[in-house]
Amino acid sequence: MFKKLLIIALILLSSPYISNAQNNNFCSQKERYYQIILSEISRGNTSLLDNLPECFKQDRNLIMKILMINPNLFQFASEIIHQDKIFIQRAIKIDSEILRFVAPEVKSDENFMENAIYINRDSLKYCSWSLLDNKLFMKRMIDLDSENYQYASDRIKSMADFVIPVLSDNGSQLEFSPPNVKANIDMIKLAIKSDRKALSFANPQLAKNEELIKLATNDSPFNIVNFNEFIAKNYISIHPKKNLGKFFDNKGKFFSKNKIIDRNFIAKWHKKDSIENNQYSQMDEVWSIVSIENRNFQSRWKDDFKNYPDLIKKIEKFFVKRKISAEIIDELRVNYLWKIKDNPQTIAFNLYSLSPSTDDLLSNNFVNVTSITAIAQKQGDKWQLSMIDIIFNRELKVDPVFSAGHKKYILWDLYKNNINDNNPKIIFKVEDAVNDYLEIFEEQINGKYRSIYKSHPISKL
Repeated sequence: MFKKLLIIALILLSSPYISNAQNNNFCSQKERYYQIILSEISRGNTSLLDNLPECFKQDRNLIMKILMINPNLFQFASEIIHQDKIFIQRAIKIDSEILRFVAPEVKSDENFMENAIYINRDSLKYCSWSLLDNKLFMKRMIDLDSENYQYASDRIKSMADFVIPVLSDNGSQLEFSPPNVKANIDMIKLAIKSDRKALSFANPQLAKNEELIKLATNDSPFNIVNFNEFIAKNYISIHPKKNLGKFFDNKGKFFSKNKIIDRNFIAKWHKKDSIENNQYSQMDEVWSIVSIENRNFQSRWKDDFKNYPDLIKKIEKFFVKRKISAEIIDELRVNYLWKIKDNPQTIAFNLYSLSPSTDDLLSNNFVNVTSITAIAQKQGDKWQLSMIDIIFNRELKVDPVFSAGHKKYILWDLYKNNINDNNPKIIFKVEDAVNDYLEIFEEQINGKYRSIYKSHPISKL
């Protein structure tokens, strides 16, 4: 009976004909209607929020709970919240798409947008045009991540100071270059050296250039058919229990000697049933992940990297430049460290930390993660890094379908086309939400590593 009365009240509450007195009465006891509002939104009644009184649209706790159900509903929040940078910074941990609906002055704030890309790598695509055409701002953003080049204005994309370092680091960004860059043979050569596939993005006339074709040709080409047969024969097993299907097996089957360090990060899952503040809500399952890091790896990453002092400095500078604190950097642990080859010296590694969320409202569903998966190659006396996956000290929504709560790249094995292949491909197993798959990275002309293939996915058990 009580629940029915609240539903009737909610119908009145969302009516356009509600009086100011009734409105004030509802606003004085907002929390009483939380669960009914959230239940209605869960059922698809997304127009409800648009019709609610302003006091509900300004209620940050309610809006955050709504965003966990449907981030697109941020558009119906109050204009006050659309301008609240502190709230928005919390909200984009749930989904960066929320930035589509924030106030223009937020998208024009340099400091805010820079912080946003640390939370979500794609945040810059919602940036104001004035910032995307701002040389100083975009120089800083592209120095942090060459993939930010794709969001810059064509004016900036055409400038040599921008395009040369970008294409030298990541040739695939040629796809987003303006026509004058795609028609510049010197720029295309730079792009091909860091990613052979870049030739496909060149001006159609230059794509037929014999010199460029020769440069992009791999002397030891990757055969997809052969590799898929290799995967099926060596890495795919049938689970012994009935109806549990296939899974990737035999980690390090052929190159186990290349493992310098290879550990399994242990995470403990906790499930509880939750009823929020009232006797009429439904029972919800809440999963949380509890890190037992202190019992995982006692040694700090710098101790594990003691044979690579210059690389330690390179990694530290990389994190400091991206505003990661010294305390967080120091607490990272090594999940794996593999030797790829000796000439030139090349290793692959993952540094990782996981801790409970510091946001009270998000804490049941989120954890704080810092992670870097990279391939490092020493050229002369300097190390260069090819980034595979990066998480910058951000809170991620965890899901029990993942062993560690979120998508992760696990170094699985190395692969050679033949016995004379001096540049082994690197196989990562990727734990994704619905499927697991293998992703192959190959060395390019300038020593950078790029993804060249993703295997057919295998559904999770």
